[in-house]
Amino acid sequence: MGKLRYSVHAYAWTTSWSNETLNLINHAKSLGFDLIEIPLMEIEKVDPAAIKRRAEEVNIGVITSVACSEPRDLTADSEAVRKHGVEYLKQCVKAAADMDAQVVTGVIYSAIGRKIDSMPTQQHWDWAAKGLKEVARYAQDFDVTVGLEPVNRYETFLINTCAQALQLRDMIDEPNVGIHPDAYHMNIEEEDFYSPTKLAAPYICHYHLSESHRGVPGQGTVDWASIYRALADCGYEGVVGLESFIESSEAMRAATCVWRQIAPSSDYLLSEGLKYLKGLEAEIMH
Repeated sequence: MGKLRYSVHAYAWTTSWSNETLNLINHAKSLGFDLIEIPLMEIEKVDPAAIKRRAEEVNIGVITSVACSEPRDLTADSEAVRKHGVEYLKQCVKAAADMDAQVVTGVIYSAIGRKIDSMPTQQHWDWAAKGLKEVARYAQDFDVTVGLEPVNRYETFLINTCAQALQLRDMIDEPNVGIHPDAYHMNIEEEDFYSPTKLAAPYICHYHLSESHRGVPGQGTVDWASIYRALADCGYEGVVGLESFIESSEAMRAATCVWRQIAPSSDYLLSEGLKYLKGLEAEIMH
């Protein structure tokens, strides 16, 4: 039995979660995953009770993620927008708790894709920390961890590295705030893979094992051995996950900039990637 629990993002097959996609829970289990990652971007379509029932039926865990949009931006100049963002993230926490998910993670500190005209200011950091402190305190009542996912410079102006995520975590100063590294983004922003993984390890609540070109793990430039060595050296035994967008809608294609067929299918990418990564785990972490 491995030390890691592997999840798969539902965006591998759909760009809009609803009760019509509940069968993906069964499909994730059939491919050998331990958890399925449910997106909460369209929170009004998410039925936590139905997800919980189906997940219990097939014996699979659930983790949730979200990327805040412009009307829910915790770093917006508008106080009303910032408040809306906090209330939305609280909704996400409640939904996660209702489906027995222990983590809400993602780009929650600012609007995904937002660019500004100058370097980030202390005000941006303060706004993000203040909003997320309120969310984290709310989440404590439900035993839910709130995760910060650093993403690359083209997708956020605020948190690009694990070190920056730790800085924001320190500002929030709540025990249930975690870090969510993503190898795809690390390949762009970090100097190596071992050091940031080890830095974040005490607080990791999720880890996206995405290849440098978002294709099959092991077929790009990510130094997977360094990631697994860092996780082994720190005794990490939590959740890691695969994320794929190759069968998504045109809107998702534009958002993720996947402009070519990087694998024959999502199932092929996930199956081959899972096999490769579990092989590395067996070699390095045992």
